[in-house]
Amino acid sequence: MKWSNEKAVSGTAHSILSIYAFLGNSTEEQERFCPPKWTEVLLIVSLFFALGGLCALSILYVSVSVKLSAQETNVTIMVRELAANYSIVGEQLSFYEGELIPDPFRQSLNISALFFISSILTSFHGKLYFFSSNKMDWSSSRAFCVSKGADLVTITSLTEQLFLASKIKDTYWIGLNDLDTEGLWVWVNNQTLNETGVLFWHGRDSEISEPDNWKKLDLTGENCALVNNNFNYLNNWFDSSCNSKWKFICEKK
Repeated sequence: MKWSNEKAVSGTAHSILSIYAFLGNSTEEQERFCPPKWTEVLLIVSLFFALGGLCALSILYVSVSVKLSAQETNVTIMVRELAANYSIVGEQLSFYEGELIPDPFRQSLNISALFFISSILTSFHGKLYFFSSNKMDWSSSRAFCVSKGADLVTITSLTEQLFLASKIKDTYWIGLNDLDTEGLWVWVNNQTLNETGVLFWHGRDSEISEPDNWKKLDLTGENCALVNNNFNYLNNWFDSSCNSKWKFICEKK
């Protein structure tokens, strides 16, 4: 029993000495035996920030993906619009072969030329209209339009009449004539005025209204129609000698 007590005392003394020995070690050696709690805290905080960074990257990735998708859609739309515009410009340019575009523009079609083209070509309700700057007789005017896959304009509605009247700055041939039968006015598409129900002849209070078939300048009479910009929009059709030279309007459907 005495031996046991001595052994216990000896064990206790050894433990105390071990503690003192540990406390006497360097900090680095102490940390090997007992890591401080702040290390665990730092590890947790680091993991938290890492997760936050991953979330931020995920959000950024989604945002960039959405923007790229939107840009791709916009580019697709722009390509389609450019293709459509290219087709329209191609049709417009077909009117200018050997006609209207000044030599410098013919040699090098540039932005100025495109502005020049747009100033005398326009579209309305799916139709393309060409307003010539050269003057020809009625038959030659029609031949030119036909050579471009078009024809002299036919006016078959009030809206079309108002549109064209608002655009013209001069006198222009239209696709109306009574060459076959005097007094029976027919469009180049073979529709008569009675069939369309639309007519805008110039009226006079004290003289004969249009068409008056005046023969002082041409004994064959006046068998072709034109529009004049100097009169009311709804009162500006005139008959004229088909041999006279005027500007003209082509229409392509």
